[in-house]
Amino acid sequence: MIRISLFACLVLGSVAACGSLSKNRDLDGADLYLSNCAICHGLDARGGGGAGVAGLSKTPPDLTSLTARNGGEFPADDVLEALEGYATGGLRGRQMTPFDALQSDRRKRVRLASGRVRTARPVGDLLKYLEAIQTP
Repeated sequence: MIRISLFACLVLGSVAACGSLSKNRDLDGADLYLSNCAICHGLDARGGGGAGVAGLSKTPPDLTSLTARNGGEFPADDVLEALEGYATGGLRGRQMTPFDALQSDRRKRVRLASGRVRTARPVGDLLKYLEAIQTP
């Protein structure tokens, strides 16, 4: 019962926050995750969300095991590419809408295996958060 209530609060909070997210570009990665990703990937990022989300045809992946599924190294290049695609709606074959909250003119440098790159600050913040929540 508590789990349903928390999920309902999250959904309502996400809907209420959608309008303000595009105005507040200073959210950190955890807040961005809760406002944009948790509805499908779950509060714990283990893929447990998505109940009642229209058009969701399969269980979203566990975002805490990206490093484990990539041989022990966080796949920052791939995650950044996906996040930037979600920010602009440029990912083909994915059933996700663009996340306006990830768009920003403010830039942030992030470190990848291929070197340092500049990306939208919210994308960089979310990338850093996802790296921080990885489990062995």
